[in-house]
Amino acid sequence: MSSRTERTAVVAPTMPATGMGTVVGAAEILDRRNRVLDRFPLRADRPHTVELRVGERFLLRGWSPYVSLRRTLVTGGDPTARLATDATPETWPSDRGRRSTSGWLCLWQGPRNGDDTWVPLPPSALRDAEVDAPAVVPIGTAERPLAVQVGGGNRAPACTLVPPGVPLTVDPVEGLAGTRLALRPVADSGYTLLEALRRGESLWAGTVAQAWDGPQPPAGSIGESTLFDLAIAYLRCSQGDVDSVDEWLSSRSDPRRSRADAGDISALSIWVARRRGRRGSHGAEWHEALDHWALPLTGEGLGLLYEDLIRESEPSRHIEERVMPLMAAAHPSALLTYTAPEPGKPKVSVRQRDRSPHGPVRTFRLAPKNDSGLRLTLERSQTPTEFWERAAMVAAREEPRRTEHRLDIRCGPRRVDRDLMWELARLVVDVAVHDGELRFTTPDHVIVPLTGVPRSARDRLVRIVEEWWFGAGHVGTLTLTTPTGSVLLDQDSDDASGLRTLPELLRADED
Repeated sequence: MSSRTERTAVVAPTMPATGMGTVVGAAEILDRRNRVLDRFPLRADRPHTVELRVGERFLLRGWSPYVSLRRTLVTGGDPTARLATDATPETWPSDRGRRSTSGWLCLWQGPRNGDDTWVPLPPSALRDAEVDAPAVVPIGTAERPLAVQVGGGNRAPACTLVPPGVPLTVDPVEGLAGTRLALRPVADSGYTLLEALRRGESLWAGTVAQAWDGPQPPAGSIGESTLFDLAIAYLRCSQGDVDSVDEWLSSRSDPRRSRADAGDISALSIWVARRRGRRGSHGAEWHEALDHWALPLTGEGLGLLYEDLIRESEPSRHIEERVMPLMAAAHPSALLTYTAPEPGKPKVSVRQRDRSPHGPVRTFRLAPKNDSGLRLTLERSQTPTEFWERAAMVAAREEPRRTEHRLDIRCGPRRVDRDLMWELARLVVDVAVHDGELRFTTPDHVIVPLTGVPRSARDRLVRIVEEWWFGAGHVGTLTLTTPTGSVLLDQDSDDASGLRTLPELLRADED
């Protein structure tokens, strides 16, 4: 075997609408003894050069939030190497999500200085992106937060905080309760790092961060640099590096002024104050955050606020009123995303009549594109009146649904029981078989109004109840009420009918 080495250029996978230098993932190359020879970020149109022994075989593997990367064999001496990708994007859920679906997008501009008023912007502020892929670009400034709301069909609308000027696309994301529509940047270095943190990919997160080897952008800059800048700060949080985060905050000029990332700066400041152990400083940071309340741009920011809140033995009611509704309505997402009829009103569920848009919208359609992914088609803008008239025509053709069903959930006294109750109620709502808001009569009791539960939704409902209630060591009771009566679904009770009766009970009420 030759001892001579030659350079091989590792090329990042080709993705549409990716700017030069954008970090789309990370990779490493291993020798035949599984020793890591190099680990590096994958940057669009910027190959990474490695020295490999000529004639030997090496393994190239990597990670990306945009596409699934397969392990690839590389032979030393080859001039270039490219990670192989699966035929379908990583975000493809399942065959159930491959059907065509339509929806709408509405852009909202956030408040200044703690005012809770969000206002919808005209469709011209949500323009087509000038890239080689269907995408929209929210137009705004760094001084005001922006949220893009996505809705349509029988889905509850969800709001996503977005940086201005970053091209966005729509992805179907499958969860236990079904497929939802999610917004994400088409390709963005900051989003790549935030998504690695969200998924717990600490090794790849540290590798992606290697791309941040230049000076930090000026405070208040917008777009990708702000998102990557924030992601670096949250990476330091995950590493417990208080000094680096404190230094990062100190480098922000006038961090309390109105800006799109003001909520993240508050979350990071509160985290540093608690880690420093300065009680007075910690309280002052919370007071400042409440006086100038702003939503964090990232899910990591909300996570820090929630983590700090539950560490308090007697948390402030004002803090709970800000954080808990957001946490209950939040989706797993790198950018802060939560269910809401409008951005200032996060809700665990949204009533059917409140699911129409409250502002002008851009409609879209997602459809399968051969076997290689999705085709996003952006349509013309519509006013709320036009959208509502169209939705009313569709609803008039549908058979009226019954609303006599309901699910009563009572939990035990432990925090874990209450958290389970919230999660179960939210998942039942997300399967789109509800017809009304959740009603929390007491802290340990929630009523979930249900429809007739059509056959297509029955299996999902049973699976949710089985996995999140009977399979979680719960303390409490679960009662399903239908027009034919009520049944106690509790495996710990001698007189309970149990989960096996649920399909039969629902089927009997179809007649």
